[in-house]
Amino acid sequence: MLVAAPASLAAHNTLFGVAPRTIWRQGLELEADAEFEQYRRFFHEDSSIGNPRDIRVHKWTYGVSLTYGFTKDVATRIHVPVGYAVRDSKDGRDHYFGMEDIQVGFKFRLYNETRPGGTFQGDIFFDFKLPTAQARGPVGLLSEKISFGDETLGVMAGATWSYSTMEQYFWLDVAAEGSTMNDGRVMGPAVLFHPAYAVRVFALTDYREFDLILLFEADLEFRERMYMDRQRVVPSGYYKVHVSFGVQMNITNRIEMKIGVEVPVYQYYFNPTFVHEGTAKISFNYLI
Repeated sequence: MLVAAPASLAAHNTLFGVAPRTIWRQGLELEADAEFEQYRRFFHEDSSIGNPRDIRVHKWTYGVSLTYGFTKDVATRIHVPVGYAVRDSKDGRDHYFGMEDIQVGFKFRLYNETRPGGTFQGDIFFDFKLPTAQARGPVGLLSEKISFGDETLGVMAGATWSYSTMEQYFWLDVAAEGSTMNDGRVMGPAVLFHPAYAVRVFALTDYREFDLILLFEADLEFRERMYMDRQRVVPSGYYKVHVSFGVQMNITNRIEMKIGVEVPVYQYYFNPTFVHEGTAKISFNYLI
């Protein structure tokens, strides 16, 4: 969505957004991305609490994605991630490398109003999180064996809107998420909001010129109580707010690189929870 010509708006997207993107008919996009997260604190309600075992986790996630346009208004995306985590504590050090949950998403553009210098678009999307990550323990990164998944099928459905001019871009994603029931841990349903804003640093005279864009994003998440062995855990659940800043660079509208950092600014947990300090992410995209 971040290009000079309205006809190419579908080729770009936010860095931390939850919605897939549309692309032209029979178009392909190849993407490689990497994320880094650090965990070192426990939170209860809105305050940091003790960490008596001095647990610290560093986690890297590497993914490849493919987006295909069935039409200019209908697209699908598959994302295949693997993770590597290193955990240190007073008990020693351990690590784990393994598959995370594969995601398959679909996006349907319902409305596309083109105007001089930009567009206004409205879409719906569905995203399925497949249970490809092995559930090696009931508490994720704190399990006796580090675990990246719960072996449940996750489903997200939502709507997204975007508005662009030649210099500025606005997005809003709204989504609901849930999981199938299973023995072990199952995260509760959630509602997510992702507003975003971007501004072009300098004007373009041709879409093939180098393009530099600043990205400002936010995430609001409200999650209900979780289940353990099919029983609802009371208390549990949380709500939190993240903000992010990123930079996007486009080369000839075919090659794209985005880099950014997302950090929590407010979080409230109804049960003591091991929380991350933020996410650093970089992605490379090539459109065919």
